[in-house]
Amino acid sequence: MQCRRLALAALFSLSALAWPCLAATPAPVLQLSGGDFPDLIVHQPRFDDAGNQLPMACDQIRAKRIDELDPLWKRSVDRIHLECEDLKADEAGFDMVATVITGFLKEGTAQFAGQPLAEVRLMDSDLWSDHQYILQRPYPETREALKRFIESRCRAQQDNPAALVDSHCALTDSEEGLYLEASELGGIWVHAEEGYPDRTVYAEAWSD
Repeated sequence: MQCRRLALAALFSLSALAWPCLAATPAPVLQLSGGDFPDLIVHQPRFDDAGNQLPMACDQIRAKRIDELDPLWKRSVDRIHLECEDLKADEAGFDMVATVITGFLKEGTAQFAGQPLAEVRLMDSDLWSDHQYILQRPYPETREALKRFIESRCRAQQDNPAALVDSHCALTDSEEGLYLEASELGGIWVHAEEGYPDRTVYAEAWSD
């Protein structure tokens, strides 16, 4: 009986020691590679008496709650902020909305190309789109790593990478930053964030 008590005491002691180690195990970091931006907006369309959908307006749009996010993002997003503007025909040629929605991320929970992320910023309308990852690193420190990552991803996405001319995926380097043309409408930009020299912007943008 005495041996059994000693064995049980030893087992409980080991469990007590193991529990803090298990509790301290860090959660996996969300790894992003581009083109994988989260959906942060809920559209709530309205209809007239005849059942026809009314033009989209800001009062039909809201930011998602954290519990509505994709499970992979739910753990990383701390809060979401939405800005919306109703643009009329005299401003844009036709009635439409322009939104800027920002997901502020918990520190250390998400990375793009191995670089820590601070924010996700999505700017949209019927005439343009600019989706950004805001990296918590200065542009001079991230430039080469992002350049290699984007060019490598570009080559891997081609139907026949072996026959691809490297210049097709080579980023253009300028004083403003790095650029890769994806089509006549837009492409990928990498540059320092204006007013925040300690941060870098990765943007996938197009405009009509």
